[in-house]
Amino acid sequence: MPSLRYGGVIYYQVRHAIFCKLCRDTIESRHTYDFKMCSCGSVGIDGGILSGNRVIGDPDNIEPRGMYSAKINGKKYWLPQDVIENRYYSLNSLRYSI
Repeated sequence: MPSLRYGGVIYYQVRHAIFCKLCRDTIESRHTYDFKMCSCGSVGIDGGILSGNRVIGDPDNIEPRGMYSAKINGKKYWLPQDVIENRYYSLNSLRYSI
């Protein structure tokens, strides 16, 4: 299961979804073989919340809509969306700058 470390806490992915900026569709992959494309066909998503999940398409047309949570002392905490977006965009800039 994919995870992010933020503030010393490990947050686990509970939703794998993206938003297409072109057609304004939000698409979500719920399990391993659940491949989805937006209505205009420019972005896609696959893999559910398991490791190896994929996002397909131009990163400029994608806005992450995934959700991450952590359980600390029996209480559930959600990772703020701006942290997820910052991590997503910084990873993509590294990937495409090489």
